[in-house]
Amino acid sequence: MKKILKNFYTLIPAKKVIFSFIKIFWTPPHSVYKHLYFNGIFNVRIPGTKGFKLMHHSTEIENDIFWQGLTEGWEKRSMKLWIQLCRTSKVILDIGANTGIYSLTANAVNESATIYAFEPLHRIYQKLKRNNELNHFHIVCIEKALSDREGQQVIYENDGPHVNAATLNQYTAEKYGKGLLNKRTVISTTTLDNFIETENLPKVDLIKLDVETHEPQVIEGYKQYIKLHKPAFLIEVLSDDVGEKLQELFDPLEYFYFNIDDKNDCIRRVDGIRKSDYFNYLVCPGETADNIKATLS
Repeated sequence: MKKILKNFYTLIPAKKVIFSFIKIFWTPPHSVYKHLYFNGIFNVRIPGTKGFKLMHHSTEIENDIFWQGLTEGWEKRSMKLWIQLCRTSKVILDIGANTGIYSLTANAVNESATIYAFEPLHRIYQKLKRNNELNHFHIVCIEKALSDREGQQVIYENDGPHVNAATLNQYTAEKYGKGLLNKRTVISTTTLDNFIETENLPKVDLIKLDVETHEPQVIEGYKQYIKLHKPAFLIEVLSDDVGEKLQELFDPLEYFYFNIDDKNDCIRRVDGIRKSDYFNYLVCPGETADNIKATLS
């Protein structure tokens, strides 16, 4: 029966038009709209900007943004913080960019910023490039992963058309992938230190880091310049082990830690890094922390 209904659903024409009309009057609950997906381009609105266009590939994240908006559904508190931080950042890195939602947001919010988006899986990189070209944005798209060494490494992914998670960490693939991350793909890697020298970047201001438990290795590859740059990080922390490793790297730099709960749309200052309440942390220097705390009061 499910297969029959799915086949019937794919035959319905003009789904985007129908859903856009419905959305004017009513936003269905997640339990309903998670089934109401389509393929095609839609507009993502950000107050005070032109927003951006996004290609919907019938994925959960894109569908959530279509129905709920950029700052009211998927990673809503993280996205609000990201928008706030992008406004005052000159050089922004999106590490683990996927199709580029965070990069696109950064470019829409701050047209003068220099933005680099790293995505190592070729078929996803092509979608990232397509979204960039669709908006005529100036995001520099790079088909590489960042790690603690230069060269080639194996990434663990699935073999479907959409990738919501891929990791360079075999342990993560086996434990958290639940058999889904069973495809081994050889990719190119570089370090942040090498990339900064190659691009001759005087400073990096803001980094989004989401690489499925490989985050400590990325920071290991940034040891030379992180002390000089002291950027703010929006960083995914999926386990206590990853959090502890990150804290060892950040503590000497006197960073501040904010645990983000995107489900309940809140953020709290903490003394250490452990598994996130939802997915992400804000890790930032004192000046940024003061600005964030001012918005919370």
